[in-house]
This record gives sequence, structure tokens and C-alpha cells, in this order.
Amino acid sequence: MEADLRAAMKMLQGQGHTVRPHIRYGTLWFEIDGNMLATRQEMLELADGVYSLQELAELFAQRHAEEESRP
Repeated sequence: MEADLRAAMKMLQGQGHTVRPHIRYGTLWFEIDGNMLATRQEMLELADGVYSLQELAELFAQRHAEEESRP
């Protein structure tokens, strides 16, 4: 696993969050606190300071709403 991904996971774990890699439909996701998924790219951007955990939660909610609205 890339150093930046490990850094993002370690940062979240240091804040008391649980993070585990999760394969969904053949794609690597990261499950955070057992209730949200982040993409590899989102985790890399979290490590780079582009996103905060709150912003990742908002992206997850938006993605989830879009998936629910599909037929």
C-alpha cells in the first residue's frame, strides 16, 4: 500500500477512527468507522490536506444519494 494511503489511515486512526480496506465490486475502498466508504483517490487527497474527514463524509453522502436514486 502506498505511503500516502498509510499516512491517511494512520492519521484517521490517531484521531480515534477505524479504517479498513474494503473491496466493493472489484474496487478498493476504505471503510471509515464502519459507516462510510472513501475511494483511494479521496484517501490520497485526505493525506495531502485537500479534503477533511467532514468533506469526505459529505462526498460519501452525495455518492450514496446518487446510488439510491438510480433505477
